[in-house]
Amino acid sequence: MKKECWCEQAPKTPRPIAKVAVVLVSRRPPDLATWVKYHLDYAGVDHVFLQIEDTPEFQKLYDALSPARRSRITMWSEKDEAVTTSTANDGGKRPQDDYSTLQARQIATMSRARDLAEKEGIDWLVHIDDDELLYVPTHRKVGEVLAALPQTYRQAYVPNVEAVYKDAGVKNCFAETHEVNTNPYAFVSYANGKSAVRVGKSENEDLIPAGPHQWKSSMGLEVNSVHLDREPFGAPLLVVHFESCPFTRWEDKFWELGNTTPDKVKGIPFPFYRDSIARFQLCDRLKMSAGAKADAECSQESLQNLWASYKTRHNRLIRRQDVMPINIPWMSILAAQL
Repeated sequence: MKKECWCEQAPKTPRPIAKVAVVLVSRRPPDLATWVKYHLDYAGVDHVFLQIEDTPEFQKLYDALSPARRSRITMWSEKDEAVTTSTANDGGKRPQDDYSTLQARQIATMSRARDLAEKEGIDWLVHIDDDELLYVPTHRKVGEVLAALPQTYRQAYVPNVEAVYKDAGVKNCFAETHEVNTNPYAFVSYANGKSAVRVGKSENEDLIPAGPHQWKSSMGLEVNSVHLDREPFGAPLLVVHFESCPFTRWEDKFWELGNTTPDKVKGIPFPFYRDSIARFQLCDRLKMSAGAKADAECSQESLQNLWASYKTRHNRLIRRQDVMPINIPWMSILAAQL
């Protein structure tokens, strides 16, 4: 008879977890408290480097966070940013044509966070926006996914997907979203993902942003990178993009982008952006015309239909097989104290 062994088994070796930080430029964030709770409490992000712009209510939002969460956020305003950009002589005001200047501010913020990350003992730095979430489909921590990458890789390309909303009445864009579009050919915005980059003293020596989506060497060369979308069972880490949500944020965003010149509008690669800018430019011209009657295209219903034609299942480019469910325990995340 085979004897059973009742001896104590050796405990499993815990998986290594890297220390991860995110960096972002934020202006009038739609739901900063939820964004912070998700990343710091649930996703396993260790630190946030934040440049805040033109958000009068931000201090109130920040003060409402618990001291423990505030201790994990390093923030500054655009007025504190020492790196000059093409708008440095505008008296500190936000540029009118935001589409063509945002990237310059993001690059400056990424460079500053790269230098600050060493002081926080950060292993990996990821640039995302205030309408994006780092999402691990297997519900592991972000640091666990990145710690599993071989040391030879200095950069990991993280694929992005886009939130698909029920309708234009969505209010809490994060918590009310239950599915995403995985087909980059049907995205309304960028489709080249974001990147996580190794940081630290030795890694920082020749590392500079190559735009808001990736990094390169100071000589302009690519660094050794891995694409996380090539795993056999799907990407282990995603950036979920909640573009232009809620509807009121889309209205504010593209009304302001109406300042973009026609030549620059033609150069924008996204039909959603071009159509949105064109619609608000039309409505603005009609509004300014003396004695002009209200145009049907500028009604609230018409604007919502335009938004829904890109951001919901009404988008004819989104096929059934493109849609993937996402599962985030929002009830427990939101139940946590600020």
